[in-house]
Order: sequence, then C-alpha cells, then structure tokens
Amino acid sequence: MRSLLSHVLVLAVLPLALADHSPRVLHRLYDPSQPPAPFRPRAFLHVSSSGPGSSVSIAPAETFSADLLEFLSAAEDSPSALYQLALERPTDTDPSHWDISSVKACHLPQSTSESVTVHLAADGTPFSLDYFIGPIPRDGACPSRRRAKASGSLSSAAAFTGFANTTVTLAEPRLPPLPLLRTPPPLTPEGQPVQTVPEKSFIQKYWMYILAVLLVLVVSPGGGEEGGGSGGNGGGGR
Repeated sequence: MRSLLSHVLVLAVLPLALADHSPRVLHRLYDPSQPPAPFRPRAFLHVSSSGPGSSVSIAPAETFSADLLEFLSAAEDSPSALYQLALERPTDTDPSHWDISSVKACHLPQSTSESVTVHLAADGTPFSLDYFIGPIPRDGACPSRRRAKASGSLSSAAAFTGFANTTVTLAEPRLPPLPLLRTPPPLTPEGQPVQTVPEKSFIQKYWMYILAVLLVLVVSPGGGEEGGGSGGNGGGGR
C-alpha cells in the first residue's frame, strides 16, 4: 500500500491548477456479467505542443490508488473482469462513444509496468489511447486460483505493490502514402486516345536491302567451266 501511494506521488508531475483544464483519463472494472460500472478519474493528461517536439505529462487523480485496490479486490471474484481505460471527451458525455482500451484484470497483480499510448488528432488534441501492461503469459491465461490458495499466497489486492514503471508516449497523425498514378494518354481533338503507330520489325525496315543482296547473288555468273573444255581437246589430238 505504501509503495503504491509513493508511486502515485512520483507520477504527480502537473500542477493541480492545470488538472481541471487537461483531458482526463478514466478507469473502471468491467464485468461482462454485470451492468457497466461508471468510470472514475485516474489521471490528467497535458500535451505540451503538436509536432515533432511535442511531449506529454500525466498527473494521477487523488483517488487513483484507492480505486485501483478496490478494483483488484472485486476482480478476485470475477475471472472474466476487464480493467478499462478511457479518454474522456468533453463534448460527449456518453461513455459508449469514448475510446476504451482494456486488459484482463487478473494480470494486474503480477504486472510491474504499464504503457499508455496517446493518439493525437491533426490539431494536436488527444482523441484515443492504447493501454498495455506487462509481463503477462504468452497465452494470455489468468493465473490459477487453485495454486494461489494451495500455496497460501496473499490476495491480489494485498500482493499488489503498484507499477514500477509507467510509460506514456504520443502517436502523432501520419498521412498515408500518395498513390502512384499513371500519366493519362494523349487525346485527339475529338477526345479519343491517340493510337500509337506499332514499331516495324527488322525485315519490314530493311527488306529492300535484303532483296538487293539476294538479286546480286542470283544474277552474278559462276566460273569453273573453262578447265573442263581444255582437258577434252588434249585427249582428241592423241
């Protein structure tokens, strides 16, 4: 209990005068088998500016530690309970319209760190958040209650000493990549695409030269008949 209270005091980085003007992060324990419980204040956000040099600060609410211990005690009797964080919208009081991030409440007692990612709109105001805790099992299964009772370990609320590390980061809006558009084809005055002339093949380009070479080879006279006639004359004289 003392560790959790000291952790809350360390996180109180905003002046109390700014708390009423900062966006509020709310939390609650949600049991699917029960009517939704109302959200309670958990922290106040303060975004310094928008752009690459922007930063975020968080100041816990005064009732954060007491509410969290109450949620842990109630979650012991509800294995399917979820611990939810929501970003309040001043212009919309309906919680069903808020952006909510949930984790299994059964993982809270064994978790030592938490991470909050605040998403900013184009004008630099927060509009949604993501919440993560760790470590948790790879399969995401809740710890066995039978083993805890057999080992005589303390209850979840009594064993929880608070988060040793809380990280708050900003996610600024990013524009999607522009599509690669093809250059439109040129149009005729009538609005029809200009038909490109197909390129000629090698034979279509140089057929007249090939034909001239073939004619020269065919018309040129052949030699070798004179040697045969002289040999015949010499045999007749003997």
